[in-house]
Amino acid sequence: MKKYLAITCLILLLSWKLSGQEVLTLGDAISIGLVHNFDINISKNTFREAHNNATPGAAGMLPIIDINAGYTKSLTDAKVDVVTGSELDNPKAQTDVLSAGLGLTWTLFDGLKMFITYDKLKKLEACSEISARITIENTVARIIAGYYEIIRQGRVLQIMNEQVEISRFRLDLARMQYETGTGSEMEYLKARVELNADIAGLSNQKTLFENSKTTLNDLLSRDVNTKFNVTDSIPVREPLNYDTLHLAMKRSNRNLILAILNKQVAETEVKSARASQWPTLGLNASYNYYRLETDANFIQYNRNFGPLVGLTLNMHIFDGLNLKRQYKNAAISMESMEIQRAQVENRLDAYLTRIFNEYQNQMEMIGFEEVNLALAVRNMEIAKTSYAIGSISSLQLREVQEDLLNARTRLVTAQFKAKLTETELLLLSGELIDEDSVKL
Repeated sequence: MKKYLAITCLILLLSWKLSGQEVLTLGDAISIGLVHNFDINISKNTFREAHNNATPGAAGMLPIIDINAGYTKSLTDAKVDVVTGSELDNPKAQTDVLSAGLGLTWTLFDGLKMFITYDKLKKLEACSEISARITIENTVARIIAGYYEIIRQGRVLQIMNEQVEISRFRLDLARMQYETGTGSEMEYLKARVELNADIAGLSNQKTLFENSKTTLNDLLSRDVNTKFNVTDSIPVREPLNYDTLHLAMKRSNRNLILAILNKQVAETEVKSARASQWPTLGLNASYNYYRLETDANFIQYNRNFGPLVGLTLNMHIFDGLNLKRQYKNAAISMESMEIQRAQVENRLDAYLTRIFNEYQNQMEMIGFEEVNLALAVRNMEIAKTSYAIGSISSLQLREVQEDLLNARTRLVTAQFKAKLTETELLLLSGELIDEDSVKL
């Protein structure tokens, strides 16, 4: 008896602690995840890198300007004889050289490849943005699933706690009947064994409940030991419509958009390979300064400075057919990207159909299990009364108890699965989160 009293006090203490903890709403959890989740922040940084790369300069559209300067001083043993008979012999000849220059190189024409490259960089930036949003959507979906998993495990914990209370009621009656001689010791011992089994199950369920909280803390990328409580409901929205979801998926699904963008990137590769077959024209310009002072030569002082401008034309006459090979490979890659886009679209259609069928099934199961639970609750009330007056056996009460446990568990499971499939359908249709609410 003392053991059962201690367990009851422990459960009450746990409930008191939970009531004093922060109530974390689903909206709060999503907001925290959007700011702190590691995967989301990594994907945002990857997008920032792609954004930084999508510039005219990276595409080669802008000139390159360099400045250089140098100064050298040397001491040499100089001896010079020339045909005129003049001689120079200086064992300690000093030489000073000072040079400086400002140079510019600019590709004026390369078959429009620089513009194609810039277009490619912008498309890669768009791909990176879509990839980041896919990461965000998937993470939000996992946060939603993790949040409702806590509610599910908490509901099951409550159900098993009620199971323990019913088993305790059964044990009390069995002991009273055994002590008064109206019941058998076997039924009394069986009631004790089954109560102990229910208490063990309650302890295991408490571990599952706490672990589900740890999982959510991990998803939110915060201290996994952060204490919090959640709301106690799994709301189900108005039934979703397949046709509406299908149209939204064709328009807004990020994976499909990414497949289309990948094909467009492949198209720029084809254009770039074609542009490589054209000649390139470059502008070279510089302004240089040079001064030489030396004791090691007959010309002891030399200085020149001024501008220099030139054009460079370059064209491949024959390169081992490499440009032709690159063009063919780029065309094949573009074809593969189109096949991949069609594959993604087909798989999304199939996945949407499967998930929607599962969603409809779970919605039907909720209604069925609600009715079934009401019957099981009523049956339990009758069974407890009947057992108290000896109309049914301990085994029959246990069967009714198991029916009630299973009915409650099945309803919670159906509500949880309905919420998961609902979330998955919204994810597929691109409507899980508002794009404008998440800034990259």
